[in-house]
Amino acid sequence: MIRTVLSQLAVLSAVCTAVLIVCPDGSLKKYVRFSCSLCALSLLISALPVGTRLPELGTQSVSVADMTDQARLMIADQTAERLKEAVISLCETKYGVTPEEVNIDISDNENGSLELKGVRIRLGGLKYAVLTVPVKNSVNELLCAPCEVTAE
Repeated sequence: MIRTVLSQLAVLSAVCTAVLIVCPDGSLKKYVRFSCSLCALSLLISALPVGTRLPELGTQSVSVADMTDQARLMIADQTAERLKEAVISLCETKYGVTPEEVNIDISDNENGSLELKGVRIRLGGLKYAVLTVPVKNSVNELLCAPCEVTAE
């Protein structure tokens, strides 16, 4: 069926091109183009199976503002997760801290913007007490945000 429709569209486009070449310049060409596009549209509509309807839209009304807020929250959550993964990877590769011993809290602005307000890192175990300052400096350098590191 698709092959038939495509072959019919190819023949229609060849005929329309030939008619456009023969047409004199001027306003007649735009009418020929319009009629050719109507023929192509009717060909495509006739190729649809009988009883095909456009899907109905749901009865729920969702505003663009709601969709924008949902998208913004989803992006903020994904960004926070990626930042946590980056900090954990930094602590693991540079300082040898196992990922299970890193606990990160990321805070953003109260108005819900994606601006990073601060990072709080808790390293599990007093053996990491000597690493608090280097980890803090590295995370400050990485994220350009205030950082607090504690070893518990």
